[in-house]
Amino acid sequence: MRIIHNLDEMTETARGWLADGSVGFVPTMGYLHHGHIALMRAAHQECEVSVASIFVNPLQFDQGEDPAHYPRDLARDLQLLSSANVDVVFIPRVEDIYPPDFSTYVTPTGPIAERLEGISSPGYIRGVATIITKLFQLVRPDVAYFGQKNAQQVAVVRKLVRDLNIDVSLRIVPTVRESDGLALSSRTFVLSAAERQATSSIYRALMAGKALIEQGERRPLAVEKAMTDVIKTEPLVTLDYAAVCHPDTFIALEEVTPGTMLAIAVRIGHIRLIDNIVWLGDDRWLL
Repeated sequence: MRIIHNLDEMTETARGWLADGSVGFVPTMGYLHHGHIALMRAAHQECEVSVASIFVNPLQFDQGEDPAHYPRDLARDLQLLSSANVDVVFIPRVEDIYPPDFSTYVTPTGPIAERLEGISSPGYIRGVATIITKLFQLVRPDVAYFGQKNAQQVAVVRKLVRDLNIDVSLRIVPTVRESDGLALSSRTFVLSAAERQATSSIYRALMAGKALIEQGERRPLAVEKAMTDVIKTEPLVTLDYAAVCHPDTFIALEEVTPGTMLAIAVRIGHIRLIDNIVWLGDDRWLL
């Protein structure tokens, strides 16, 4: 497994031996979990070369959030990546990605940037678009792998690839969950036992919305209320939003129809968690 820190070395590697085969790329912020490993394994199985990046992107954090507090364990991450047969690990330095005179950002506009995460986490959409554009330029992957949990990030990257004619295919892998339904997240490892127990309300809220739809409810406000009511039962959890929306644009819907997404974001302690499910029609769901 080759480890690269230098941007020029990554570019030379992408132009050199990586150019001889299909490259699968998994961008991460580190502190890896089984959800990340599912992406790595998919890349290893489907492409000739697999590349993972570890970079805690400061542009993705809200004001008041300190990227230095994001959990880190590089030795553990590298061990997991090696076990997943990753070929190259790209670990750039912040000062190289964003030098002191850095002033060029990728700023999406439209509904994707103005809904949900675009409101609740100012700067997040621009941060994602900017770092993904830079990583795609440096790694030059054929296929990039993302998890369904980060649905709005996926939508932003899909629009980015289309609008800027970036030559990469996207592969979206289903959310990996714990036994109580919680979507795996690096951030949950810093929770207290009581806070971790309270996180089960996130999935229970989504299941409440799912149950209502399966009973025939088609009013988005009723479904959103069902999700909100579940979160309100947990005093340690603060709701950012519970939304019924289109999975590509995140625009609010007037009626629940097949393809509708139920999305939720909460704050627990000092961290923020997101999750979603999609109704495919009949009894079929993307969970």
